[in-house]
Amino acid sequence: MIKIQNKYSYSEDDLIGEGAYSRVYKGFCNKTKEFVAIKVIDWSKVKDKYYISGFQREIRILRDLDHQNIVKIIELIHDAIQNREYLIMEYCDSQNLTAFINQSGGVLNENITKIVLQQLLTAQNELIKKEYLHRDIKPENILIHQRTLKLADFGFSIKADYSGNQLFKENVGTPLYMAPQILENKHYSVKSDIWSIGIMAYQMITGQYPWIADDPSQLLKSIKSQKLYFPSHISISDDFKEFIKYCLQFEEKDRYNWDDLFEHKIFKTKYVIQKNQIKIEQLQTAINQIRQIQQKRGTTLEQLFTNLDMDGDKKLTFEEFQVLLLYVDNQMEINIQKGIFQKYNVSKNNLLNFNEFSRIF
Repeated sequence: MIKIQNKYSYSEDDLIGEGAYSRVYKGFCNKTKEFVAIKVIDWSKVKDKYYISGFQREIRILRDLDHQNIVKIIELIHDAIQNREYLIMEYCDSQNLTAFINQSGGVLNENITKIVLQQLLTAQNELIKKEYLHRDIKPENILIHQRTLKLADFGFSIKADYSGNQLFKENVGTPLYMAPQILENKHYSVKSDIWSIGIMAYQMITGQYPWIADDPSQLLKSIKSQKLYFPSHISISDDFKEFIKYCLQFEEKDRYNWDDLFEHKIFKTKYVIQKNQIKIEQLQTAINQIRQIQQKRGTTLEQLFTNLDMDGDKKLTFEEFQVLLLYVDNQMEINIQKGIFQKYNVSKNNLLNFNEFSRIF
C-alpha cells in the first residue's frame, strides 16, 4: 500500500485509468476511509511542455468549479523527492459513459439519452456562468457516480466569453467530436462544443458516428460530402432528430446556440413540474398503460427491472424508474410520474426494490 503524506493510500493493483504521463488509482482517505481517485503524474517522464501547461490550467479550472455534474478536485500534493504530483479527486463508483453505453448494448434509447444530455447541459450551464469552454466533450470524459453524470478532463479547457464573438484558433480535442472549423484549422467559437454534443447525441441513440474516417482530413471530407443520415431501423422522434440536426450544422451561423439547447422542447417534460393535485383516475390510467405495454413487450419483470437498474444495485431510483414511464408516455406529467413512484415505494426510502416494482404489474 502506497501512502501519500499519511493522508491518502492506494495500491498499484487498483489502477482505474491511465494516460501518456499519468495513472489514476482508486484510493482512500486515511482519516475518513472514503474512496478517492488519485491521479499520479511522474514529472521525470513528461517531455511535452503543452501537457504541463494543460495540467496547470485544468487544476485552476477545477478549483474554480463546484457543481454536482462536474468532477471535484479535493487536493493537490507535490512530492519533490520523487518529482511526482498527486491529484486527489472525488471517486466515481461507476465507469465512464462509454462503458455504460457498451454495457447497454452499444445504444441507448431516446429517454435515457435525454437524461444524459440534461445532466451534461446542467454542467455546461455552470461552465457558461464561470466562462469556460471545455473543448473535449465526449463520452470518455463523462464519469458516473451514484447515477449522476460528472463532466471531467479539463486539460483543453479555456476561458471564454459567451456573450460576444470571441474566436479561438488552437487545434485541440478529439477528431471524431471536433467541429469542422477546428478540423479545417480555422477560427471557431463557443459553438464548437455544441457540435461535440450533437455527435455524442447521435452516437448514443444510433450506436454509430454520423461520419467516420481514418484521419482528420478524410473526416472533414466526409462531413462536407455526406448528408446527415438517421438509420431507419431505430425509432427516433422528429424533435430529437431536429435537435441533433441543428447541433451538427456545418456553418456556425446555422448551428444552434446555447439557449437553443437549454430551451429545446425535447427536455420540457422532465423539468416542468405541475403544481395541481393528482387525480386518482389519472394515476390509475397511467398505471394501466404501464401494464398494457409490459404485456405487449413479453419480457419478464426480472429482465425489465434489470434493464432499468443502470448501476446494478438492485434498487430503482426515481430517475431510473422514470425511463419506463417516459417510454410508456413521453408526455406524462411529472406529478403523475412521482405519484406512481411514491404509491409503490412502500418503504418510503425513495428506492424501489424488486418486490415493490412487481406490485405495479
